[in-house]
Amino acid sequence: MQTYFSLLAAIGNLDAEAVSYQLTGMLVVFCCLGLLSIILSISGSVAVRVENKRRARQTALAAAQTPVSTPAAAPNPSGELSPAAVAALAAGIYNTASTSITPEIVAVIAAAVKYTVGSEARVLSIQPVDSGYAQSGRAAIMDSHLPKHF
Repeated sequence: MQTYFSLLAAIGNLDAEAVSYQLTGMLVVFCCLGLLSIILSISGSVAVRVENKRRARQTALAAAQTPVSTPAAAPNPSGELSPAAVAALAAGIYNTASTSITPEIVAVIAAAVKYTVGSEARVLSIQPVDSGYAQSGRAAIMDSHLPKHF
C-alpha cells in the first residue's frame, strides 16, 4: 500500500496523506450508501408485506360481502375474465352509460383498464365527454400556430 502512495506521489506530486484522506472519505461514502441500500431494501419488503396483507383483507371482505354470482360472471382460476364475464360486465356498464356508447366500446374500455391497472380496478361508469370543450381546445391550438400579421 505504501508503494502505491509513493507511486501516486511521484506521478502527480501528491502527498500520501491527501490520497489516504480521499480514499478514507470514499470508503465512508460507499459504506453509507450500502447501509442506505440495505435499509431501503428492508423497508421495501416490509411495505410489500403490508400491502399484501391489506389486499388479502380487502379481498376477504369483498368476498364476504358479495353474494354468490352466476358461473358466467366468475373469473377463471388464472385471473383472466371469461368472455361471458366480460359481456356481463359490459352489459351492466352499458345499461348505466349513455346510448351513444356501444357495448363493444364499453368492453374495450373495461379490458384496457384491466390490462393497464390490473384486476383490482373496476369501471363504475363511462360517460361521453362534451365535444364542444375538445373542439374549442383544438381551435385554440390551431389559432396559436397561425402567423400573426400586424
